Amino acid sequence: MKIKTNVKFFILVLFVCLWIPVRGQSYMGVSGLLTVPSADMQADGTFMIGGNYLPSVMLPDGFDQNTGNYFLNLTFLPFMEVAYRCTLSKPDGKDANWQQDRAVSLRLRALKEKKYIPSVVLGSNDAFTTNALNLFDKKKANRLFGSVYGILTKNIPMGNHVLGVTAGYYFPVYDDSPNKGFFGGIRYIPGFFPLLNVIADYDGYRVSAGASLLLFRHIRIHAIAYHLQEVSAGIRYEFILIRKKDRK
Repeated sequence: MKIKTNVKFFILVLFVCLWIPVRGQSYMGVSGLLTVPSADMQADGTFMIGGNYLPSVMLPDGFDQNTGNYFLNLTFLPFMEVAYRCTLSKPDGKDANWQQDRAVSLRLRALKEKKYIPSVVLGSNDAFTTNALNLFDKKKANRLFGSVYGILTKNIPMGNHVLGVTAGYYFPVYDDSPNKGFFGGIRYIPGFFPLLNVIADYDGYRVSAGASLLLFRHIRIHAIAYHLQEVSAGIRYEFILIRKKDRK
């Protein structure tokens, strides 16, 4: 009887993870929560490749159709993460050909998390372009996702469970930047099922909620209820590409 109950509970958790409506920084192809980054970093040498379905409402001006993206991400130093992302778009209308908006994300860890000290990360998304090499150039150019931020995260053990608390600030990159001001969120990792992350965050405007699940040690899927209304989802494959012993 107990075995049957545990099986039913596992199926329920899996179902919730797959179908909860959610959105997040996961859709940007970098480490983070749902719609915002965090100061958590991947293990040194981690490579990630993946893609996401994106409803137009969660994208900046210039994306009038539901679309998607794909990305490559590498944490090639313990304190540095770099991602390259392409987002599909039709800026000339629904009957036009698909185009790609290319963007680079960079994250630098300034302080590693310790027992009583949060981790601190400085990062940027789509902040550089050939038409605006200065991070804080007032020209928008084609920096549709442009953001520069500082952020801290503390993971708090609670028995076998973990609660991660994140708070950060977006520095305006250009006039009318969509990302500015304070943001934050929480991540809960249940001790009875640590492959599951349940997440809620605030992007400076509204709250989103969702979950991610690690499968077969390398595949991570997530679902997002963007502003608790629109549904987004994605998948990525992750593994250790460069191990410390390989560098010696």
